[in-house]
Amino acid sequence: MNAVIIETIVSVLANLAVTLIGVAGAWLVAQIGKKQQLHTINAAVDELTSAAEQTVWELQQTVVDGLKEAAADGKLTQAEIADLGKRLLEGTLAKMSDSGINVLKAANVDINAIVTGAGEALIARIKREDV
Repeated sequence: MNAVIIETIVSVLANLAVTLIGVAGAWLVAQIGKKQQLHTINAAVDELTSAAEQTVWELQQTVVDGLKEAAADGKLTQAEIADLGKRLLEGTLAKMSDSGINVLKAANVDINAIVTGAGEALIARIKREDV
């Protein structure tokens, strides 16, 4: 009788241990998945930022300098600035990989805000260096 009780207790403890190992394994896999997902999102944001900066440089060389030279005061109008913002977004998205855009959309990242922020930050650095 004692052998049956001990055997039952050992069986229950073994099943409990297997269950705990399974739960711990599932939790660990979930944590690794989250870390990988964050890494993927960060890589996509880096790609977006780099594409935006490259587009700013391209617009600076091909459009902005000509517009400033053509203006009497050497400054851009609000309409020109708005047009450049549109071109920045279009040019940046054209450089992005489909997978990068899909990752950002799936993560509900505001792509326009990142592009605008990266562009404005680079323009501010350019202005500081020109002064």
